[in-house]
Amino acid sequence: MRKADRQYALYRGDEFIADGTPREIAEKTGKTFDSLMFYTTPAYQKRVEKAKGPVLEMVDLDDDDES
Repeated sequence: MRKADRQYALYRGDEFIADGTPREIAEKTGKTFDSLMFYTTPAYQKRVEKAKGPVLEMVDLDDDDES
C-alpha cells in the first residue's frame, strides 16, 4: 500500500490532533499534504530527536499490515 493511502494519526506530543489518510488529515488541520508526508520520513525523525517541547508526529496505524 502506498504511504499516501495508509491510515495515520497526527499527534503533537501526547495530544491527539487528527487521524485518517494524509489527505484527510491535511483537510482537517490545514497542514499541507507534503508537510504531513515529510513527518513520516527518517529525515524528519532525525531533525526532531533533540527538539525541546512537543513535536508533530505521524503514527502509522496500518503498520502491522506491512513491513
